Amino acid sequence: MKILIINGTPKMDGICYSFVQTAENTAKEIGVEFETIRLTGLGLKKCVMCDDGWGICFKEHVCIFGEKDGFNALQKTVQEADAYIYITPVYWGEISEEMKIFFDKLRRCQATKQWDSREEEVSYLKGKPSIMVASAGGGGGGIVSCFADIERAVSQMSGDNWPRELSGIFDYIAVNRWNQAYKRDTLTAAIKEMVKFKTRPLIKKVAALPDYKLDLTFDNDERRILDMKSRLETEHYSELKDVALFENVKITGTHIEWRPLLDLGPDPLYFESDAM
Repeated sequence: MKILIINGTPKMDGICYSFVQTAENTAKEIGVEFETIRLTGLGLKKCVMCDDGWGICFKEHVCIFGEKDGFNALQKTVQEADAYIYITPVYWGEISEEMKIFFDKLRRCQATKQWDSREEEVSYLKGKPSIMVASAGGGGGGIVSCFADIERAVSQMSGDNWPRELSGIFDYIAVNRWNQAYKRDTLTAAIKEMVKFKTRPLIKKVAALPDYKLDLTFDNDERRILDMKSRLETEHYSELKDVALFENVKITGTHIEWRPLLDLGPDPLYFESDAM
């Protein structure tokens, strides 16, 4: 797995930059491959809306200036990543100017693939999770509108697919001068959890068996058995003693579900089941 850290701050010190360092140190700690892109200094040319607003970004999903300013090569780096961390200061309630140029160009090339008839043209961000970090100075305001900028772009490029924890925004981390210390711990925890979600086997098929057991098949084709009898003695799952309801199990995203709010998540499905 490879994480791409997109650094939108022009500074090489300060609060916002410390979160870039936290992301890098966390990736090193857990042994995950990562790469950091510092947008400041790349010299990306802002989108000029060529060809009446839709140029080869719509047809070929590259920028007409992308060979000269390096954006087309940058897109390849985006393609090679499995997850993303966007880190930006908050300027006037928005993302940094360099981050905006990056998103404007990337969105025109990747979000437009949803209208491409060629099956092989799939957004580089589809099915990949992201963590957003917005660091506000001054009074600490403007974070919500800054998050909206990133969320809109990521959702348009990722397709806003279900399950949300594996596509689009995995977590939002709002930073100011008062909460910076524990928010660095939050970023570390979020990265570890995102990697865990992205790399563990996920449920692909489920079938109810006699004696309140579940036959589980995961996306790595591993089959496991989960004995539910102990859970049936708890108040939350007691209604599953109704065999008809128990047999009505289905997959919803990364969970299995019998009815809304009566479900079981990916952790117990894999880690509490037994190999066949």
